[in-house]
Amino acid sequence: MEYVLLGNESQQHIHYAIPMRIMGYDYGTYKKQYDDNAKKYKTSEGMNEDEYLSRMKKTDRFIPVITVSVYYGDKVWDGPTTLHGMLDIPEKIARYVNDYKILLVEARRNALVLHNANNVDLFNLLEIILDKSTPKNEAKKKAIQYGEEHQVDKSVVMTVAGATNSKIDYNAFEKGEVTMCTLFEEIAKESEAIGEARGEARGKVHGEAIGEVRGRALGIIESGYDFELPESDILARLQKKLDITLQQAQEYLNLFKKQAV
Repeated sequence: MEYVLLGNESQQHIHYAIPMRIMGYDYGTYKKQYDDNAKKYKTSEGMNEDEYLSRMKKTDRFIPVITVSVYYGDKVWDGPTTLHGMLDIPEKIARYVNDYKILLVEARRNALVLHNANNVDLFNLLEIILDKSTPKNEAKKKAIQYGEEHQVDKSVVMTVAGATNSKIDYNAFEKGEVTMCTLFEEIAKESEAIGEARGEARGKVHGEAIGEVRGRALGIIESGYDFELPESDILARLQKKLDITLQQAQEYLNLFKKQAV
């Protein structure tokens, strides 16, 4: 039996250092395999000098790693897809600098050939929702219509919701009673409510007298880190939800960051 380790790095925003980030993930996975393999060789028995120094036999092989970056933002990806794209390399030495490419899939437009029906529905829905050339109201209607016509599986709808940081009331979605916009806006509120409640409860457990605003701030920050949002997005959410300045938002983030991570 053959194995491949497949990793998925989801991106809501363009990441201009993604080749280096993916390179680090892949290296870490290979390093873990190397370290686990090296533990077998506590003595040089059955190994030549070079193998023992390497802590790896000539015949040892590791499992290949494939990492796919799935970008589901509504902007056209304009970031680098190779390590060379991040570097300022004189043409004369470019061929001597090792490159590292990433596998990037843009949810809003791609040439994927998919055979699994759920995967087809997933990317078709994302393409509808993220299409900036289509008015939002029309896109929502198309998404609801697509879901009804193709009898989209619940897991697919929930995945779309997670990818767009949205809550889906699947029962309502099935019946076509509410618009996709309403459904997608609800998850952000729900996520923050859960985070806020958890933050306030956490404060009580530690005997801290956290005020209502500070409790909400902690909840927003915790839920932001749970969804792996960049700090710029967390700061924006703090400003919007609490009606505070950027400086105040930064103060809350500095105060609660260690508790949230």
